[in-house]
Amino acid sequence: MAGDSVDFAYLAYQYGDAEKLWARLETHERYSEQQGTFRDWLIGHVAFERGMLVADIGCGPGAYHAAIVERGGRIVATDLSRGMAREALASGRRMGGAVAVAVADAQALPLREASVERVMANHMLYHVPDREGALREMRRVLKRRGRAVLATNAAGNYAALHVLHRAAARDVGFEAADAERFTLDDVALVRAVFPGARVFERRDALVFREAAPALRFYASYRIDGIERRPADGSHRPLLLGAMERRIKEIIERDGVLRVAKSAGCFVADV
Repeated sequence: MAGDSVDFAYLAYQYGDAEKLWARLETHERYSEQQGTFRDWLIGHVAFERGMLVADIGCGPGAYHAAIVERGGRIVATDLSRGMAREALASGRRMGGAVAVAVADAQALPLREASVERVMANHMLYHVPDREGALREMRRVLKRRGRAVLATNAAGNYAALHVLHRAAARDVGFEAADAERFTLDDVALVRAVFPGARVFERRDALVFREAAPALRFYASYRIDGIERRPADGSHRPLLLGAMERRIKEIIERDGVLRVAKSAGCFVADV
């Protein structure tokens, strides 16, 4: 089942390097309400044993790799972005070469059939045009009694921030675009390939007591979620100004901006 269209030029801008992704990860680590990280929570669901080979599909800069290597796992990682693949490879070298990295499309993985014990695909399937095709590739490379763990957001994640974004866009003459392409609600899609897939959800919130970190988080991804986005990026300073005014109003009134967030994973054993 093919997905809707993907703006590959924009993905190249967003993921040509890891700066924006690390900004988001840092925000989650510093401003989350819950103790512990989503990363550690997710690794628990991977449930791998020492020596297992883990395929990290759409690996980004390798944010999960240190935790896997520390627990005795081996990693083969893929990403469509050469910039991300370079960063994951450099990180793997610092860990003693326990990570092999390839530039590859999730819809056509360069891995043998039934070659890995675990597959991870973390917050990446909403970028894939043919999500069912990518899931079938992940199923193909899994060994019998293997496990796939597919992380994504819940529907309505960051709802408070999206409300502010829509209002700020209107303030400066834009229309906000839909942000959700693959969420924890897409159970039927996942179960079409992994019939026994289970859904796990972790609820939390980002808590901002000043505007600057909230704006940095917003600028790292949601700021570009508008219809007919200008190619020259001229919308960004306008939206940042409008968002700053609205966020400051909330913090001055309430003392805090609290953005509920909810993410989780599909876990499928085969």
